[in-house]
Amino acid sequence: MTRPLSSGLVVPVDAARELLAPWERLVPAAARALPPYVAALWPFLPADALDGAVERRLAALLEGQHGFEFALTRIAGLATALVLVPDPTDPFVALTRLLWAEWPECPPFGGAYDDLAPRLTVALDPTAAERAAIEAAIAPRLPLSTRAAEVLLVEEDDGGTLLERRRFALGGPAA
Repeated sequence: MTRPLSSGLVVPVDAARELLAPWERLVPAAARALPPYVAALWPFLPADALDGAVERRLAALLEGQHGFEFALTRIAGLATALVLVPDPTDPFVALTRLLWAEWPECPPFGGAYDDLAPRLTVALDPTAAERAAIEAAIAPRLPLSTRAAEVLLVEEDDGGTLLERRRFALGGPAA
């Protein structure tokens, strides 16, 4: 039996493209067609469950949410990854909770973690030398300020590549 193709909801961080380009090879090949991102709800529904009704629900839900300013403020090492940490984190956590409340059958990261800490993955399984090079190159260029203005619905294709299916604008600027 083959597993169903996946989908997810992510906040694109186009401002980080140039900063992370030298290490693109250290993120999963499946995600390289996407801009750098912070997961909003991953995984989402199976790709074959995505339809016009789901997209309309997402559009209605997200148009009521405000975009927000944030900065990637520091690089952090996890057990198997290097990540950039956004600040503030509260708007990302609120977005994840909103989406999860709408689709309770889709817990963040499949329910594997209690922590909803948002992060942008820079590298998975980097060597010690790669970690040092990445940290030396990125740290002096932080903070990187930007704005969350949309959420991407992405889906896995038959080859395992994640592709953008649709963009949803977040509502007007935060008050």
